Amino acid sequence: AGALGDGPHVTFGEVEACEAASDGVAVLTVRPLRRLRYLPGQAMPVCTPRLPGLWRWYSPASVPRPDGRVEFHVRAVPEGVVSPVLVERVAPGELLWLGPASDVGMSLEAAGDADLLLAAGGTGLAPMRALVEQVAASPNGRRVTLVVGVPTLLDLYDAVALDKLEQAHGDWLTVVLAFSNDRDVEPTAQGDLLSLALYHHQPGQAFYVCGSPRLIEAARHRLPAAGVTADSLHLAATFHRALDSALWVSRQRSAHAVHLGTVLETAGDGSSLSPFPGDAP
Repeated sequence: AGALGDGPHVTFGEVEACEAASDGVAVLTVRPLRRLRYLPGQAMPVCTPRLPGLWRWYSPASVPRPDGRVEFHVRAVPEGVVSPVLVERVAPGELLWLGPASDVGMSLEAAGDADLLLAAGGTGLAPMRALVEQVAASPNGRRVTLVVGVPTLLDLYDAVALDKLEQAHGDWLTVVLAFSNDRDVEPTAQGDLLSLALYHHQPGQAFYVCGSPRLIEAARHRLPAAGVTADSLHLAATFHRALDSALWVSRQRSAHAVHLGTVLETAGDGSSLSPFPGDAP
């Protein structure tokens, strides 16, 4: 764990389940040896002892659970180093290193009491699901539209959980599916994520986007051009270099006076903290 340092900021977690959710996507259920402190929408660095020193950022897919367990959604990135190991090789009983959670731009605090438009691409659904659970735990009358984008119906890996959420909270939650490359689904569900999200966007909504770096970059240009105001747009952070993640956490620490110790001080030594929420070659 040299890349992130030792001490109270890094802990171990035992993998209790590793379920193949769809082609190339796994859902890992991890039981930390001590309870993790995080807020919905935050992300934390994860490392497998199979690849010491290589850390990747993942967001828990729920609010903190009473039993302390954490669920991560992992997509095996083509030519990636870490994510294929987490998806295809890590098994129940193995340990993972877990670093401290950090804000990556998905906190609901910035939205105030505004209604929400949550656009989730692929495994970017994980923090969005946690945000929906956060709203459910403290209802304040706000309405939430969750738009989930995948290429085809076979890529929709979390359909059961989405259906349960909408059934339980249908009075304020609307789930919209966007299929970018599936002509067999109903016409209203055909289209790319950002196009369908814009179609459902209402003035005054806080607009959150989480997914691949490519999606975030597209949202950065397309959404303001379509009229989404800068103060209502919230894009997940993407880390293209190890140093990027260290600088991001440093800024968050300064802005919010959150003590993260020295956990990322050496992240610029070539130790590969990769783009959130995926992986890098």
